[in-house]
Amino acid sequence: MQQRKMIDVPLGTTVRSWSRAPIDGDYEFVEHIASSDCSPSAGERKLYLFRGELLPPCKRCGKRGIWKLTEYRFEIPPERDNTEFVLREVRGDRPDVTYPSGTKR
Repeated sequence: MQQRKMIDVPLGTTVRSWSRAPIDGDYEFVEHIASSDCSPSAGERKLYLFRGELLPPCKRCGKRGIWKLTEYRFEIPPERDNTEFVLREVRGDRPDVTYPSGTKR
């Protein structure tokens, strides 16, 4: 079986709300799954998600919708960069805590 690469997900791929994002990138709200009079604003129609994050429902009315992948983005935007948190809390780069969990002497 040939291994697929992440970039094999084509632009324009549609994903339903509450499904996982297939790849890091910008997603745009296309339409509601059920009929609705709601029309989200331009700011509510676009979002950036990491691969594996859940696509949310419509930000205005809360109903499920269809999102379209509009652009690949593999860099972490500054507002989503959690490197300092990961280094400090997850990896254990804290001088007051022995590494890892007191097992290393």
